[in-house]
Amino acid sequence: MTKPNITMLNNYYYLTTKLMFALSIILVLSCKKGTGDNPLTPPVTPPVTGASEYKSDYAYNLNVVYFVPNNAVANPDYEERISKILIEGQKFVANGMKNWGFGEKTFGLLKNAENTRVKIHLVRGPLNSDAYANYPAIEALVKTYFQQNPQDLKSDHYLVLTASNKKYDQGETDTHAIPYYGVGRWCYAVDFPGLKYENLGKPGSVGDKATVYIGGMLHELGHGINLPHNGPTVSQAANPAYGMTLMGSGNYTYGKSPTFLSFFDAATLNNCQVFSKEVKTFYEPVTSKISEIEAKYLNGEIIVSGKYTSSNPASHITFRNIESSDPDGYASITFTTTPGANNSFSIKMPIAEFIKRGNSNYTLQVFFHHQNGTNTSASYSYKFVDNIPVIDFGDRPLLPRTGWAISGFSTAQGSFVASNVLDGNANTYWHTSWDNPQLHPHFITIKTGASAVTANGLSINTRQDTQAGAGKIKDFRVETSTDGVSWTIVYTGTMALNGVQYFPFNGAKTFNYFKVVSTSDYSNEKFASLSEVNLY
Repeated sequence: MTKPNITMLNNYYYLTTKLMFALSIILVLSCKKGTGDNPLTPPVTPPVTGASEYKSDYAYNLNVVYFVPNNAVANPDYEERISKILIEGQKFVANGMKNWGFGEKTFGLLKNAENTRVKIHLVRGPLNSDAYANYPAIEALVKTYFQQNPQDLKSDHYLVLTASNKKYDQGETDTHAIPYYGVGRWCYAVDFPGLKYENLGKPGSVGDKATVYIGGMLHELGHGINLPHNGPTVSQAANPAYGMTLMGSGNYTYGKSPTFLSFFDAATLNNCQVFSKEVKTFYEPVTSKISEIEAKYLNGEIIVSGKYTSSNPASHITFRNIESSDPDGYASITFTTTPGANNSFSIKMPIAEFIKRGNSNYTLQVFFHHQNGTNTSASYSYKFVDNIPVIDFGDRPLLPRTGWAISGFSTAQGSFVASNVLDGNANTYWHTSWDNPQLHPHFITIKTGASAVTANGLSINTRQDTQAGAGKIKDFRVETSTDGVSWTIVYTGTMALNGVQYFPFNGAKTFNYFKVVSTSDYSNEKFASLSEVNLY
């Protein structure tokens, strides 16, 4: 289960997507996490000692691993070919960072003095390749390798390339999946015979496969160094100096047509461990909270401002707009800025830069880039109606919840207890049971203390990953009661997929109990979840 609203994104951001490469092989090439059992941990290949001495002026360097299943062999010249791809990837990232004012920073790699070879660790698996169709089996072997060779572990970030001996650019295919996605600070890709940087831009299958697999490798590497999906704005997509974002559909454009790092990408990478030339502490937990927020649409722009608190300073803040049909954010529209005085923020987002408007639902993710490399976010929902934004997530005068208590609920799973909706912590949430799932309707009932309250509406916060479904309530109603026995329906409607939301009653209501009842969820399954519940 993923974590909600103000939460560290690094641990979960890249586990699922829906975009799949249209390839004939059975590969998961679009950041979709696999599942599987770990085999028994076998002996692993020790590092190869050669004449080259690998050095770097970075304090932390990417751990590059070449993984060879038992029924495969290392592809010819893999060290030369992979080194060229990664060194050119370094240059691509450095140019992107420079474009956004960060200087020619890039990710650290251990390289030889001639700048032609990258340190690549060879790890062999004891089982055939079909046993490694999902990442956990490979991860276990790689971890064992570095436990046996701790001097070679250079950072918290890993790129693992699995050897396939099939000639993809000649139409050969594998009969099983090969991991090709990002999982936290690990990322996985594939090497096949003849995968060469020099093939980028060539006509036919050779050039196409080079773009898909080299662009794909760098896209997944982006996930492994903390980057979420994001797309270009309208003006960037039309500008030949920009084109397509690497973390959008750049795995289809890299080496073929203009491909770039967004400001959002650069601001994230600026605080990444493997971009640092000094030793310091990275990725400590951060507690952040938006204490005030106001939003409006004026003169063709969505204007958002507010204040926040944070246990670690934010160097930048990104406003990421995720359209509901693209929950993983491949085409999300991002605007990045620096914090204002006294932990304030303000942004103007021209709607002319949104590729999709019309009648569509959006999640605004306010994304904090903290100086220690941790990223946190808060999400809010809004929509376009006839191409015009309808913004309804500014602050409301919420009622104090002193003495409030859960008086009933349909089901709950483990630590995802009903009382989480009253704890003031957006990192926790109530989730109905998946061990013993029940059909809708689900409900959660709250008693408002010793005396009645008067409220104009309901406030809720969803669990704040941006994935589709994930137990999120879709259709629901609100009921109130003075005695907990007789109930009156005061609101019926639909929740947006993500974020803080407000639902007005038909006038002020006075009651001692209120109940949120779910009648469907976004996955069309049997679940319900909420992070926070309040009244205003």
